[in-house]
Amino acid sequence: MIAPRRPDESMTLLTTMMERPLDAGYQEAADRRAAAGLPPATSTRTVLVVVLAILAGFLFAVAAQSLRPKPTAAVAVKKVLVTRIETLQKHGSDQEARVAALGKQVRDLEALALQQSGGPDLTAQIKDLEVQAAAVPLKGPGVTLTVDDAASTVADGTAGSRPSSGFEDGRVTSADLQIIVNGLWGSGAEAISINGHRLSSTAAIRFAGQAIIVDFRPLSRPYVITALGDPQGIQQLFEPSFAGLYLSQLTDQYKIRSVMAGADSLTVPGDSSARLEVAQPIGPTVGSTAPAPPALRSGSSTPQGSGGASSTPTGTSSSSRLTPSAPASSAAQGTGSPASPTSQENPS
Repeated sequence: MIAPRRPDESMTLLTTMMERPLDAGYQEAADRRAAAGLPPATSTRTVLVVVLAILAGFLFAVAAQSLRPKPTAAVAVKKVLVTRIETLQKHGSDQEARVAALGKQVRDLEALALQQSGGPDLTAQIKDLEVQAAAVPLKGPGVTLTVDDAASTVADGTAGSRPSSGFEDGRVTSADLQIIVNGLWGSGAEAISINGHRLSSTAAIRFAGQAIIVDFRPLSRPYVITALGDPQGIQQLFEPSFAGLYLSQLTDQYKIRSVMAGADSLTVPGDSSARLEVAQPIGPTVGSTAPAPPALRSGSSTPQGSGGASSTPTGTSSSSRLTPSAPASSAAQGTGSPASPTSQENPS
């Protein structure tokens, strides 16, 4: 009679490993230790094992410490420079706020002196000229255009037709902001600021390395362009213009992000660098028959003749207005524009 086959007969190797996991030689040594009255295996709590474990841990710690980069002199100098730059930037911002507050006090004192002088009231004309010179904050309706770098700086398009100025593909460049700002001026914007920096007739958008600066003040992304004017009119004129099509091309080829939105109340600050350059009395002193003295230019003690390049407004020229200079595509600046009646001076 044939004995029945075991179900695991075809798995002899697996059965042996499960039933006798210890190698035959190790099992024999364990049996000899048991016959001699010793434990089958040596203990892992011996002093030697503990010492070896501590030594191994110490070696791992030393190896990890040696792999860490050591601080160099260049790293220390860079850290000091970054700290100095941040401190100076904060100091500069505080000084700009102080200059703005003192400027408002000066304007109030000038208005009071004009009222008490007994001469013609030039307050309205001075305010109008300050608005045109971007010396005071303005508040009114307008649009905000937010431009930001692409999520990835690797773009599919070619940069042959784009004035990149050495910037990586997918990054907003100073030339891009120049074209966009000039397009907003041409679309009817009356006052423009970028990240809180007012653009006047003397403001310039430049680049230094991979940084964009406005009047030597660096800008950080995203770039928020605030333009005062008719929101609907600006958007309708900007989109089909060269600047609008250029911005669309940046979005399509380089994945640069942009969002334009209208608003009923926006504020642009005054240009803190605006200062008085030329002053001239409009007539003889009250009660005096002597002719008016020649104009003195700021920072000079030499009288300037009447043939100077700067024309001085008179009391009868209150209706004259400054006109914006035409934006040049090759110039690294966005020129200032006089504000129209839709914008008003911000009393703050």
